[in-house]
Amino acid sequence: MAFLYRRNRSLHGRKTERGFTLLEIFIAVVILAILVGLAMPMFRDVIRNTNVSNQTNDLVTALSIARSEAVRRGVRVAVVSDSGASDWSSGWRVIADRNGDGVYELNPAAAPGADEVISRTAATGAQYRVYAKAAAGADNRIVFNANGALATTGFDINICYPTGDASKSRRVRVRASGSVSSHKNTSGSSATACTST
Repeated sequence: MAFLYRRNRSLHGRKTERGFTLLEIFIAVVILAILVGLAMPMFRDVIRNTNVSNQTNDLVTALSIARSEAVRRGVRVAVVSDSGASDWSSGWRVIADRNGDGVYELNPAAAPGADEVISRTAATGAQYRVYAKAAAGADNRIVFNANGALATTGFDINICYPTGDASKSRRVRVRASGSVSSHKNTSGSSATACTST
């Protein structure tokens, strides 16, 4: 507690100890409040950037799992949107088409022995949007065949920053060969453009 006291010498040469005055403490609290107020927007941006990055990583991981499982199992494996549409914000699943019928059941318990859900990623936060667009074929699924290539010609997916800022959003591109890459900035993506939510 020694740091809370200042030592002064009185007129008679004796040491006296005096604490901080109420005014000094009040000024320090005001300065601290101003600094915290200035830092909050930066913290919000850091959190948003981290969330967009995490969602991008979750999607890239799901795509990598699907590709490797397709090669390992020798069957088609797809990453399928839970919404059944080009808006993937409600989450996605990696599904192996064990019976080869080209239908990827989101709930394989309803059709035992047909498909197998390998992994599932939950919905994104309400502020975040994920949009997909296939170069050809359905926008609600990305299908890898037994040699790890896409069953279609390519795919773009936008993971949107809450303000819709394309430069802070992410783009995942899946080429026909099956290679997956992610980029900061969604400019040039064929998927739905990011807008403010």
